[in-house]
Amino acid sequence: MLVLFLSVMSTIFAQSCPDSNHPHAIDLGIGVKFACCNIGASAPEQYGGLYSWGETAEKAIYDDYDYKYCGYKRYRGYLDIGNDISGTQYDVAHVKWGENWRMPTKEQMELLKEKCKSRWITYKRVKGRRFTGPNGNSVFLPAGGSAWHYETNYVNRSGAYWTSTSSTTRSNNTNDAYQFVFSESHVRMSPCDRAGGDSVRPIAE
Repeated sequence: MLVLFLSVMSTIFAQSCPDSNHPHAIDLGIGVKFACCNIGASAPEQYGGLYSWGETAEKAIYDDYDYKYCGYKRYRGYLDIGNDISGTQYDVAHVKWGENWRMPTKEQMELLKEKCKSRWITYKRVKGRRFTGPNGNSVFLPAGGSAWHYETNYVNRSGAYWTSTSSTTRSNNTNDAYQFVFSESHVRMSPCDRAGGDSVRPIAE
């Protein structure tokens, strides 16, 4: 039964990935193409790296003291590196993959919730959500958790993916950015401290 299940799941994703030379740009029929895997991963089921918003390298500690754009005085807020970092020097997807790869904006990432059907599944022993577009193509986002201080939390229980859009919903307008978060029970957009470590799923334009 397990072999049959894994075979079925592999067939599903073969519809979106023509071969094993990842990444591929997957057309979900929603106006933007999403990569088949995360930054730092070489297959859809791999978690990939965790990055602070605006940084382009993984690190051992994720907090405001070790955030590259913390600023001289923490209580005055982080350095302003822009309201939208997509395609800039602060965009880890563009820096690492180049060409037309970008971090998705808040609006582009929300298309996965608004335009796609999603299911919490286990794919190759990794839990996450499969988002299937109107044209039948799909992408799998593994639940890689998120990092704060020395620890990565909620692996295989939730996924947290940065958008390129800063958040202005709190009193300090430059300390948060929007992240796309999901678990078995929910999918939502949420502001989060930029210093934390999240996954990044690129788009192609």
